[in-house]
Amino acid sequence: MIIEEIIEEIDGLIKEVLTYFDLKNTSIDYNITESPLPEYGDYSTNFSFQLAKILHKSPLTIAEDVIKCKLDLCLKWKNRRYIESMGYEKPGFINFVLNKQFFLRQFLQNGNTKDRTITTNFCDQNNNDTIILEHTSVNPNKALHVGHLRNAIIGDCLYRLFRKTGYEVKVLNYVDDSGLQVADIIVGFKHAGISTDEWKSKSIEYSKFDQYCGNEVYVKINELYKDRPDLLDKRTQVMKELEDSSSEISNFTKIIVNKVLIDQLRTTWNFRIHYDLLNFESQIVQSKLWYQLFETLKEKKIIKYEVAGKNKGCWVYSSVTEGDKVLIRSDSTLTYFAKDIPFAAWKLGFLKNPFLFTFFASQWDSTDLYSTTLQEQIDIHTDEVMSNYSKFVINFGNISRVITIIDSRQERLQHLMVEILINLGIPASKYEYLGYEPVILSKNTMAMFGIEIENNKAAHMSGRKGIFIEADLALTMLEQRAMYETRKRNPNLSEEELKNISEEIAISAIRYYFIKYDFGKMITFDINDSLSLEGDTAPYIQYAYARGKKIEEKLRDNFIQRSHKEVLQDIQNIEFSNIEIDLIKHICKYTIELHQSSEKANPKILAKYLFQLATLFNNFYESSPILSESNVDLVFVRTTIMKNCLSVFEHCMEIIGISQIRRM
Repeated sequence: MIIEEIIEEIDGLIKEVLTYFDLKNTSIDYNITESPLPEYGDYSTNFSFQLAKILHKSPLTIAEDVIKCKLDLCLKWKNRRYIESMGYEKPGFINFVLNKQFFLRQFLQNGNTKDRTITTNFCDQNNNDTIILEHTSVNPNKALHVGHLRNAIIGDCLYRLFRKTGYEVKVLNYVDDSGLQVADIIVGFKHAGISTDEWKSKSIEYSKFDQYCGNEVYVKINELYKDRPDLLDKRTQVMKELEDSSSEISNFTKIIVNKVLIDQLRTTWNFRIHYDLLNFESQIVQSKLWYQLFETLKEKKIIKYEVAGKNKGCWVYSSVTEGDKVLIRSDSTLTYFAKDIPFAAWKLGFLKNPFLFTFFASQWDSTDLYSTTLQEQIDIHTDEVMSNYSKFVINFGNISRVITIIDSRQERLQHLMVEILINLGIPASKYEYLGYEPVILSKNTMAMFGIEIENNKAAHMSGRKGIFIEADLALTMLEQRAMYETRKRNPNLSEEELKNISEEIAISAIRYYFIKYDFGKMITFDINDSLSLEGDTAPYIQYAYARGKKIEEKLRDNFIQRSHKEVLQDIQNIEFSNIEIDLIKHICKYTIELHQSSEKANPKILAKYLFQLATLFNNFYESSPILSESNVDLVFVRTTIMKNCLSVFEHCMEIIGISQIRRM
């Protein structure tokens, strides 16, 4: 928390300055940031620029006045400890220089407790706020490809991030089990003669049922539609029957969807993704939540019934900025978007909860995954049976944020959703959607997987065009390449150790690769780039961490006969390098970066911080020897820096999902 204390002290100095301008009670929005260059001091503020709007003077004139006349008085401020001196630079920034000895003493005096670097005191650990986080939500008719991983990994990093900052988090995975794509495979199985067991005889091609459904059944049925329009009629019939939970089609679909879903979950669990609850779209429809909401939408005149024009016979929502959107078609069927509205309202606690939550599966992290169940579908309501449904609870009264991770191509629909929720009286601040750009495959990666396209360029993934790489296959390929590289560097490792290390490297490489980019940036996925030991990659971070752990292990046999008190007394005689000071300052920034990452719901902030930490630590490793250093005080200081750094490494790596490997 040292950096927070420094910023608080600078803030206090600025407030003292305001009293000399007779502006003590004036609210001014200014920033305090690290200086861009060392010659500008350690911290800077744009305070003068903001004050210029009030005093009608130039920022440079104000900065000069502040430094020469006002801030001198403030140097006598009784609470000043960290700030040694101040200055200004054109065009008006005010700069602050740290008292390095006091700063370093504060860092070192905590020794091995590391409280100053990893305590998250800015979080109210006793708050009852619950964040609902929805991610992944892949149609249950196919295996996940690497594009889906971006959604799942962003969501999972946010889950870890919010948990780390003191929130109760419930992770939802929305299962669209009543949409067209699911109806397609049901038509294939029920009306086109495709066997549900045929995939077992094709084990060379398909090791999992989700692969068979997506790569064979879905492809076949879409080819058959061209020559058999009767199958399209069957699809319409299937869609209607899915709204009746007691129908034979509904029960058959549930069996197929669950088989696909389990395979999809196994894939996400391989990437260490956590969920709390599965929400089935069919149950949203069958629960009558839509009809509860429909009456409210009509009463509030949020939607209207069209009696003429292209949308005649439809219920429509009209947006000033986004245009019209049909919610109920003229044949009385709900559009995909219409089904999303009651789900969003339910997540926000706007609608009465019609669901019980039942155990679905045990997950990789030893937690239980639950799924929604309609109360009326439970035949026996004994105390023993009902107790099984009470282990998972969502306190809808404490929901502070609902966040949906979604492809940016759904941005228009999300804008419409926000408008409708506001019209229902729900505060806009409670519902957020994080749109991300799709994933492109690099030409090198496509060549590795035998994907050929015209012009041999990077390409958008498309299931129908066969331009995609399944997540399972990408992980297998990465593990093989990681094993090859690890074996070269560690020829004496056993096969079991090699396999374990390679698996952790591969998982970490993909997770970090998909989190280090801005959401609005399109990713060109390249397997070779993700595994590099140089540059902005997970293996680079893992390698830096492993170097530190190797030193730490060797230090166990070389106890340092020096106390904190003795070192702190002699701190003025210890010469810290700029590399060491830069690393210490970065370590102390952890809680600020963690807070910003959580507040902005952006794990990329923490990923960038982690990469910078690895770079600074590697510089420290090369320039500040510990094991070969003869000066006991320097060994003590450098060991303290390293241990604090490793602790922050572990916190950040846990959030991003990078495995802590001690040998690479």
